[in-house]
Amino acid sequence: MSTTVQPAIITNAARLAGIVQAVGRRSADVPRRWWESALVFGLSLVVYTWIGFRVVAQLHIVNYDILDRMNRALMVWHNNPAKMSAIGFDYPPLQTLLISPLTIFRLGVDFLVVIPVASAFFAGLLMMYLNTMMRRTGIPVFLRIALLVAFGLNPLVVLYATTGSPMMIWLAFLVASVGALYAWYITADVRFIMIGGLAFAVAGLSGYTTLLYFLLAAVGVGAILAHLGADGTEVEGTMVGFASPAIYVVALWTGFNLLLAGNPIYWITSAAPTTTDIEQFTALGLLRWTGELVLFGAPLAILVLPALLFVGLGRNNPFAVLLSLMLTLSILTPAMSVLLGLTDSPMAMENAVPILVMSVIGALWLARSAGEGAAAISGLLALALVASIPWTFQGMRTYKYQNLEKVFTQGILSGESQEGATTKGGQTITLDPALDMGQWIQENVDATGSVLTDNSATYAVMLFSGEPELFFDRIDKSDGPWLQAAKNPVKADVDYFLLTTDGDDLLSEQYPELLSSGELTVVYSNAEYAVVAVPADFAGLTEASAS
Repeated sequence: MSTTVQPAIITNAARLAGIVQAVGRRSADVPRRWWESALVFGLSLVVYTWIGFRVVAQLHIVNYDILDRMNRALMVWHNNPAKMSAIGFDYPPLQTLLISPLTIFRLGVDFLVVIPVASAFFAGLLMMYLNTMMRRTGIPVFLRIALLVAFGLNPLVVLYATTGSPMMIWLAFLVASVGALYAWYITADVRFIMIGGLAFAVAGLSGYTTLLYFLLAAVGVGAILAHLGADGTEVEGTMVGFASPAIYVVALWTGFNLLLAGNPIYWITSAAPTTTDIEQFTALGLLRWTGELVLFGAPLAILVLPALLFVGLGRNNPFAVLLSLMLTLSILTPAMSVLLGLTDSPMAMENAVPILVMSVIGALWLARSAGEGAAAISGLLALALVASIPWTFQGMRTYKYQNLEKVFTQGILSGESQEGATTKGGQTITLDPALDMGQWIQENVDATGSVLTDNSATYAVMLFSGEPELFFDRIDKSDGPWLQAAKNPVKADVDYFLLTTDGDDLLSEQYPELLSSGELTVVYSNAEYAVVAVPADFAGLTEASAS
């Protein structure tokens, strides 16, 4: 006679007895104040949008990266046919998708007014997340206001929060991710781990740099749990819950790149420089410019990094160690991008913004770890941020590797339009020609797909026309059909060529002598662009000329 032994039923309380995190119950946390978060977000959005209107629409200081992304977003809604493929693989997809609501309406030249919203919205989210971290730190309300104002008025933050910079998109989600880990360590509530994992997934498709922070965070979460005495099952389950969303979206995006671009890592290599004119750096040079980047762009890091290491290693504070590693990563990332050949803007000053953000988060954790000294450290942080404003402003005028920093300071000091001004890197600020040509095409061209152009060089004109369906561009049909249309434009029902006057576009490469030879009639031109009429008997590129 055999007896069957029934397995013992383990109660939920017994099952959770050895778990170091709060599972199935809510831990003590700061009370929810949705109205405060909404107020911080709303005020930041309004202030940055107002400043941005002045900076972009009146001073003509605009982040050119946003013009291409906004043009692609416009094509998502208004191309003929409208298609999601306009997002492409050249940029992280959410940088285009998340700003697409701004392009629902055909604003034409008035897009210049809404460009600041593309960055101000996400800068507002960043400020909101920082405020929530300050509340969890226990900082009094008057100091929170002082810290938000001092950080928000940093000239580098103002520049990139008001000129449409895509960097603000991934920074906002990075801060949300780190903020979730911040809350998890304080409350031991496992739901914050899941929130952090989801936020990192969104951040990863908003800016690929954030995936490095994700890897560091994943290792850090496992190490912290082990340090706190969690068993292997809890560590494994938490890691799976945290990492799964980001791993899934990376695998999905890699698959799309393989299927549609033919290269599974195209999303990584697409940022590599396409010219040989990029300055080469020695190891000593990278060390020097990394130091100057921190010194002029985020001097707070010089104080915060060693303090985090001291608190983390000397006082058994593992989260301080994790934040110190994240801050170190933000400092080293610009040089790493140069060494790996993954940037066409080496050691640019914009890289100081993530360093500054991580320095502020690290300083908040130092305040949290100080107990009753939190208010004093917060006050010192506010003073340091205020003192860094004129220092960074001056650094923006002198630092060698930069984009719009010097032009921005000139515009702020003079109050005059920077149209025609030259950046420290040699780029000329020219918005008027694109606005002018976009308006001319809007008023004089009606036929769909009748303007053949290289969108990678004329995206600003396409955006300011407000009518992307008028153009036959490389996004519409891919490069193969576009090149065929360039060789035989009449067969493709093309009425006009839109070229750059300096020849820096693919269509000008096909017809290098077109503007100078007078073979075709230039119907409209300005300093940057020219529209050439294509007659019905135009032969295009014969086999002889093509060879």
